[in-house]
Amino acid sequence: MDDFVQLPQRPPRQRGRASKTKALVEADAQAAADVVVAEPPAALAADPPLATEPSEQADQQQHAAAGQQTTAEEQPDLERALKRKRGDGQAAAEAVVAEPPAAQAAGPPPFATDLSEQAVQQQHAAAGQQTTAEEQLDLTEYRSAAEGGHKFEYLDHTADVQLHAWGTTLAEAIANVGLAMFNYMTPLEGIRIDSTQSRRYEAEGHDLQSLLFNFLDELLFSFSTDFFVAKELTISTIDRNDSWRIVAEGKGEHFDRERHASGTEVKAITYSAMQINERLGDAEVFVIVDI
Repeated sequence: MDDFVQLPQRPPRQRGRASKTKALVEADAQAAADVVVAEPPAALAADPPLATEPSEQADQQQHAAAGQQTTAEEQPDLERALKRKRGDGQAAAEAVVAEPPAAQAAGPPPFATDLSEQAVQQQHAAAGQQTTAEEQLDLTEYRSAAEGGHKFEYLDHTADVQLHAWGTTLAEAIANVGLAMFNYMTPLEGIRIDSTQSRRYEAEGHDLQSLLFNFLDELLFSFSTDFFVAKELTISTIDRNDSWRIVAEGKGEHFDRERHASGTEVKAITYSAMQINERLGDAEVFVIVDI
């Protein structure tokens, strides 16, 4: 026990020094907080940005909010700009109002197709137009080669022949194109009207062109099977409303090789280049037949 070496004891912790350090840290933190609080906010722009293309009222409000007033030097320029802007808008509006409508066609209305005669008259009456002498000349451009005082003629066509007939009504024009076909097969001047012989023709279609086609085909069929030649054709009915139907009567006689001249045989009716033109007081048809 005597040989035991006693170690030196650690001196007690100095609490005063630690308290002093803690106080210094708290003081530094308080100083930093004071600096943050004392820092003023970022300065705002003294002059608000001007709006793009402001109206006059918005411009005055903007200058009043910024504490500015339009000076005597700025006012004339502003007034001139506003007047110029208003003047451009007024000129554009006047240009739109003053612009004339699209020009109407000065010529006569186009030919009506698939219409009743009454509908054609109503159409032209609504347009306030009448067939003039100049228009009539246009219609007769191809009518200079009428056959023997009839209202039909023959126009040249490659390998075929085109029948052209006309009349004051569509019924007359269709009847005349039928006579043109008979006359092409045998001259009508040699055909007599036999009071004991007549034929009734009826045909139907789904439109005006098919009605014309079927009517001529009926005439051709009657000639091919019965050899009856109509020198006169009278159309009593053309129905273009409820059903496409035509009724006609033919007067003439049977073809006789001993007495009648032979023309050119018509083999068939065609739709090629078929035209049905109708206007107030005039109608015409074009039909190509196969020969």
